Amino acid sequence: MPEDKPVSLNRKDLVFAFVRSFFLQTVWNFERYLSYGVAFVLLPAIKKLHPTQEERSQALSRHLEYFNTHPYMASFVLGAVLRMEEEKQQLPKPKQKQKEEEISALKVGMMGPIAAMGDNLFWATVRPYCGLLAVTLVLSSAFQVKGQYWVVPLLFLIVYNVAHVGVRLTGFIQGYRKSDQVVLSLRQYGFQEAIRGLKLASIVLLGVLIVFVNLSELEKEMGLFVLKLTFFTAIVGLFTFALHRKISPSQLFYAVVLFALMLAFWPDLSAPPQMGHLGSLKPDPIAASALLKTK
Repeated sequence: MPEDKPVSLNRKDLVFAFVRSFFLQTVWNFERYLSYGVAFVLLPAIKKLHPTQEERSQALSRHLEYFNTHPYMASFVLGAVLRMEEEKQQLPKPKQKQKEEEISALKVGMMGPIAAMGDNLFWATVRPYCGLLAVTLVLSSAFQVKGQYWVVPLLFLIVYNVAHVGVRLTGFIQGYRKSDQVVLSLRQYGFQEAIRGLKLASIVLLGVLIVFVNLSELEKEMGLFVLKLTFFTAIVGLFTFALHRKISPSQLFYAVVLFALMLAFWPDLSAPPQMGHLGSLKPDPIAASALLKTK
């Protein structure tokens, strides 16, 4: 292939790479984590951009180095790496080595920050929110399920994957468009604002869910419902206090669960033995006569 005719990636190549990114964790391992998945995503582009087998081997060896980040947020890195590999092949040979170092530096520099951001966004925020939303929609009678609770995981998967695929696709497109400048544009996507907003919405949904779960008690015993609502408000306040005081939320969570279990079983645990019904038992004459005959 002549050097005066540089190869570039087309839309079909990018779509193919994006689809392959869904299999990023397929060969995850404890030694290099996502490196094999990265090589799998980039392989078709590497074959197109590098004409000889030796160049392809060298490129794959570079991308088989240790790499670990959030699998959804990795699309920002993958899109940027594709663009930088394309730019590298359009440079003169002496400058290609420097571009390779820039690609490695981008992967090493971005995998930590976007991993923390992805864990906080998806595992700690989006996933609980989608679960609460699905359960609340079903209990609110918005869907006439009538005991068909398989709708709950279906709603969860639909809502969760809309957010998941949206972020993955946006990251891949923006990474390819902005190349090594993608790290400077992460703030414009408002991930931190989304995390705060979804956490607030989750608290609101949890309050609404408590109302729907206790509708029967709300109609019968208003005092019991107010007590549960007060307990819920206290939990929210404790978590807020823990976040400000840098107390571990997981420890506080287990403490609240233990306290809630104690409240749930407290009437049974604290009730005195009911001996009244034992004293009112009348002797069975048939059993008594049978006992006398045996003697």
